[in-house]
Amino acid sequence: MLYGGAVSVRNFSYDLNLFQAKRLPIPVVSVGNITVGGSGKTPFVMFLIERLIAFGKRPAVLSRGYKRMTDELVISCPGKGSEADVQMLGDEPAMISQAFPDVPVAIHKDRYRAGLSVLNAYGCDVFILDDGLQNRELYRDVDFVLMRSSLSDLRDTYLPAGNLRDSKRRVSQADVVVLTAHATFEMQELDLNAIRKYSTAGITGVSFLPLHFTDSGGVVHPLEEIEGKDVAAFCALANPGQFFTELEQLGARIVSRTIYRDHHWFDEYYDLDELFAGNEDLLAVTTPKDAVRLFLDAELSQREEIKRVSVLHEKTVVNFGMEHIDAALAGVFGEVHA
Repeated sequence: MLYGGAVSVRNFSYDLNLFQAKRLPIPVVSVGNITVGGSGKTPFVMFLIERLIAFGKRPAVLSRGYKRMTDELVISCPGKGSEADVQMLGDEPAMISQAFPDVPVAIHKDRYRAGLSVLNAYGCDVFILDDGLQNRELYRDVDFVLMRSSLSDLRDTYLPAGNLRDSKRRVSQADVVVLTAHATFEMQELDLNAIRKYSTAGITGVSFLPLHFTDSGGVVHPLEEIEGKDVAAFCALANPGQFFTELEQLGARIVSRTIYRDHHWFDEYYDLDELFAGNEDLLAVTTPKDAVRLFLDAELSQREEIKRVSVLHEKTVVNFGMEHIDAALAGVFGEVHA
């Protein structure tokens, strides 16, 4: 009740313009949700980057860099000579920066200040605001609000009893509601009427499906290579269960499952030693979000065991409602895209 009351007062103040949101000189496209983690914000941000680049745009990303090791303003753009340490960026911004080296990624709690710094240093024509729904201080031109396809978000309760960190009524402010899943959507299983109680926005369905594996050297391996192999699976995610399920569905024999707290910073010795437990033939498998905290760490990356760590990558597939995504992006620029 206390948490929900505080959220309501804050939202009410902004909705009545008692507090004014700052507006950046170029459009801001927000990706957010109403619960704590697990809805696929980072892969959807990466999908939007690809989509905007395909439209001929020059996007930049604004993030707070949750659980990073510093509070200072950091901008990473390796393709233009500016690369920050993973501990200064945070794992998710580091993952985005590694995948798109020419796209500036700015990290700071004041996203308005970060945006102005990016414009001054690099220039861009659109910002993607990562985890932006609760950032009422910055004006957003488009809101993509993500939720799990099970619609469990709409049945959840506020922190700390549940995972809800914002009012369900905030879904009404979405320009597009994005349902996410780790399997291809079956439309007959979706209760779209439950969403219509909160929003009349266009609804899009997005799946995150296994794509391939990579090793510590970046070499790509097909999914079939994992079949029948003994693996030590480990991750530090808000919702780790799906990762293990995907490995099992690919035919892996999981001999150990290690779950760390979300955004866990790996210990140079203890974590790797515990993971392999003296088994020299065991293959360890993790996620891209966890891999950046291993492979981009100056000390951890030198450990011999790192060569036995493999990363399961996923691809983002739009199952339905692509027209809503494109219309929202086009509306920002007053353009129409095929």
